[in-house]
Amino acid sequence: MRSAARSPLSGYAVAIVSTIATVLIRQGLGDWGRHASPFLFVTPAVMISAWYGGLGPGLLATFTCVVLADIFLLPPYGAFTIDSSDVPRFVIFILVGVQISWFSGALRKARERAEADADAAREGERLLAAARQQLQIAHDQLEARVKERTAELHFQKSLLEAQSNASLDGIMAVAEDSSIIFCNHRLASLWDLPPQVFAGSLADAVEAMRPRLVDHQDPLSPADSLLLRDGHILDCYSAPVRGGENKIYGRVWFFRDITESRRILKQVFDAQDRERQRIGQDLHDDLCQHLTGISCLAKALQQRLAARLPAEETNAADVVDLTEQAIQRARDLARGLQPAELNHGLDTALAELARHIEFMFAIHCEFHGEPMELPPDRMLPIHLYRIAQEAINNAIRHGHAGRISMQLGAIHAMIVLRIEDDGVGIDPESPGEGVGLRTMRHRARMIGAVLTVERGGERGTIVSCRLPRTAANSTTATLETP
Repeated sequence: MRSAARSPLSGYAVAIVSTIATVLIRQGLGDWGRHASPFLFVTPAVMISAWYGGLGPGLLATFTCVVLADIFLLPPYGAFTIDSSDVPRFVIFILVGVQISWFSGALRKARERAEADADAAREGERLLAAARQQLQIAHDQLEARVKERTAELHFQKSLLEAQSNASLDGIMAVAEDSSIIFCNHRLASLWDLPPQVFAGSLADAVEAMRPRLVDHQDPLSPADSLLLRDGHILDCYSAPVRGGENKIYGRVWFFRDITESRRILKQVFDAQDRERQRIGQDLHDDLCQHLTGISCLAKALQQRLAARLPAEETNAADVVDLTEQAIQRARDLARGLQPAELNHGLDTALAELARHIEFMFAIHCEFHGEPMELPPDRMLPIHLYRIAQEAINNAIRHGHAGRISMQLGAIHAMIVLRIEDDGVGIDPESPGEGVGLRTMRHRARMIGAVLTVERGGERGTIVSCRLPRTAANSTTATLETP
């Protein structure tokens, strides 16, 4: 432990007391120590004073001893007289006293510094021990929190994985560096690929997914639904993964099998078309026949009135004309609901449609194409015909076109129907699609085709419907390209 704090005056008091004590001891020895050097007895006083008080008390004791030794220990006793023979001894004693005082003071300061350093070290050890204790407490708390948070994250991860694996959608999570960090079981099943394909980079997975598509398009940037070679249809959509400060850490891709929903929707469209055909057939076979009978009766009535009541013949003629107009309108409605030309092939029906459009709207409408064998689906020609019909209707009503061109042909393994007009063109900034365009897209999806609508050069619109050719064609038409 460090020595107790001492008053500066106590060192000087010790110097005086020790000096007087040594002189009194020497006096008390009498003649026994008279032959010894008087400074030998007072030297301990200097040492004690310097040891206790340092340099100042040591010097005070030195000079006090010189005075007292001269008065009481050197003859003549009782008076302070310095004999020339005693000067060397006085000088030596003073030098020795100064050295003792200096060394003792230095040792005392060194001891005080050592004690201060020891106290500082002990305080540092105490603070260090307290810091270690607090650090250990904080470490224990942090470790407990980390274990608790790890358990929570593990539970959430397990829950998300369970939900993802139970989902009917194929899910693929991609990090910002394009590495796949997670995919559920459904993803590999949808694409009929081994799970190892989705354990590497996104580029490798995309290259493995492309051959599964009919048109080998990019599975992550589809223009429309993805058509797989096994007949399944997938919808693809994605969403970014955002963290704090709206930072994007990656993207999650979802693939949904819509084959069954498309099949049901196709059944609905097919039922609508069949009902439309039935109504058209009824109009043609029933209503038109009745109107034809009425027209014949009206003509006979007109002839009888001409012979008997010539003034009423004009009214009868008007009835005949109106009946003929009704018959023509009924036939037009029947033709629109059930194109009879489809029985002779899609190319024949489209050619007749072009002639009808020219006659009805007084615009130039042409068709290029040859007979071809379509996939074995009796509703497929009807859907393609309705797509062409709706595209022409949009070009006339919204595009104010004066010239329309239809082309039907094959490019490699694709059957392509192309409708091009010179109207005002589709607006790329349009906020949404109209009913007609949505209907065309639905019809294209029903038959497994891809519909694209784009602006044609400076003006006009180009509608293309691409259908995979899965049946052998007896004759193949070549699509004209601009």
